[in-house]
Amino acid sequence: MKRGSINGVSTPLKKPKLEDDLSLYFGPNKIYYKHPISCGEANKFNNRTREKPITLLNDLKSAIETQNTTSRFFLHWFRSDLRLLDNTSLCKTWNEYVKWKEGKKEGRFITVFTINEHDWRAHLDGGWKLSFMLKALFSLRDALAKMAVPLYVLHYQPGTAQLSNSDNFAEWFKNECLGLAKESESVIVSANAEYESDELYRDIRILKKRDDSFNFQVHHDICVLEPCTLKTGKGSIYTIFTPWYKKWAVEIEAYLKKTDGAFIQKIDDIEDNSKDFEKIQINYELPEEFTSYIPSSTENHPEASEAAAIELLSSFLDQKVNSYDKKDILRDEGSSHLSCYLSLGLISSRYIVLQASKKSKQGIISKDIKKNNCLQEFVREVAWRDFYKNAICNWPYLSMDLPFKFEMDNLRWKREEETFRKWCSGTTGIPIVDAIMRKLLYTGYINNRARMIVASFLSKNLLLDWRWGERWFRRHLRDYDLSSNVGGWGFCSSTGIDAQPYFRIFNMELQSKRYDPKGDFIKRWVPELKSFSDVHNLAKTAEYHHPIVDLKQSREEALEAYRQVI
Repeated sequence: MKRGSINGVSTPLKKPKLEDDLSLYFGPNKIYYKHPISCGEANKFNNRTREKPITLLNDLKSAIETQNTTSRFFLHWFRSDLRLLDNTSLCKTWNEYVKWKEGKKEGRFITVFTINEHDWRAHLDGGWKLSFMLKALFSLRDALAKMAVPLYVLHYQPGTAQLSNSDNFAEWFKNECLGLAKESESVIVSANAEYESDELYRDIRILKKRDDSFNFQVHHDICVLEPCTLKTGKGSIYTIFTPWYKKWAVEIEAYLKKTDGAFIQKIDDIEDNSKDFEKIQINYELPEEFTSYIPSSTENHPEASEAAAIELLSSFLDQKVNSYDKKDILRDEGSSHLSCYLSLGLISSRYIVLQASKKSKQGIISKDIKKNNCLQEFVREVAWRDFYKNAICNWPYLSMDLPFKFEMDNLRWKREEETFRKWCSGTTGIPIVDAIMRKLLYTGYINNRARMIVASFLSKNLLLDWRWGERWFRRHLRDYDLSSNVGGWGFCSSTGIDAQPYFRIFNMELQSKRYDPKGDFIKRWVPELKSFSDVHNLAKTAEYHHPIVDLKQSREEALEAYRQVI
């Protein structure tokens, strides 16, 4: 366990650096996944011959939730929930602690955050997100200090490559918690569930370590509604977003009316007790391997704090939400820019939906969803996040590098590393694609429309494996979230849940004209084209990179390749 001051990103390069070896994007990391799951093995989740990790977790939760404890040491484990407001595990554990203290009993409350760099390497977590996370930890530590609550950062450093879903990690974590409890005979440890398969199996292992001294509890928190609770009229799992979304919205509106808007959880009796409190110093610096490709001169670094997230939401709902129909415009996009806060839990989806519902006089969904107003469409985007979380719970192999549609694993993708390199670096000769990819390299962010454009181009025009692009996004997006990333790439490549038809292939010139009508976005990120009056007409870009693919011909090749496996 290391303690000291938090340091941010190591001094990076002035310009983005592209790796010489791109092989880490071509498949699961063999150090950590020596025997990747096959479609045949994954199908056991579907035919119920192998239990889903979410089912195993819930079964263990049900078996232990009735057990009582007399522990006087309370601990919340922060993960992707770096906030105080509406944090299910934190609120429940803190309020239990307050009740314990009301009985004039001695007790202690602390928080921890764990770091395992092996998880980051295995999952391709990138410096953009990790540096934002470290800054968020610094802010969180200051907020907790006002409650006189310490935040300990525990650094797992095994001698060999081990993920946090290992038994060794579970035993290490238990011992660290008991060590922090010191003179207490037992400790209550509480955390919010994360729904990726590795993280679910991690919690399952730790739950099995429970005994009289170690009371580990896991809560559902990330989604507005607990995953796997919404079913069709026949009791089956939803595979189509629209009917799921309608039921999701109805359930939420009913709950809001029933509770008179009391939708979020708060910590009771917070007082500023920081006067005589000495902060725990956290000593961790992000290794250069995670930051070496990040440019030093970047735009619009968002403030990494819960207060900034709440202020951004308030500003968006007060001023910008009515322009949400322009969220796809590449230069002057109307996005909320809350995604990086949501991915690390600096703000909860429930709080966003509640605040949006207060602003809406027509509810959070229209009777005819095609007539959703801008605010309702904003809430609908939050619903998509929940839908994809549900998907990785119900089909765990979605977080194991397999497509939702198994037959798509047989598609003959091209394995052209140099073509992939040009896509990554924004040198494809297709202006709209190059502008988007360069912005991603320089800023760690592109909006959803931009992601769809370059995902369609990679998977269909270039016929490269969608997972190459999905992994590139993992490492280069500040707001990276596995379920949303896999869901979005599955949609665009026609391999995922509720995906677009395989024959829907974006016309790059039309996308360019529609979402960058004046070409300002392209000229901003592809300065070679500043002198061109029409950057959409590829025929006029002779002095620019020669297009690496003929768009019409590649479309036909993609259609044929998809037909062979459908």
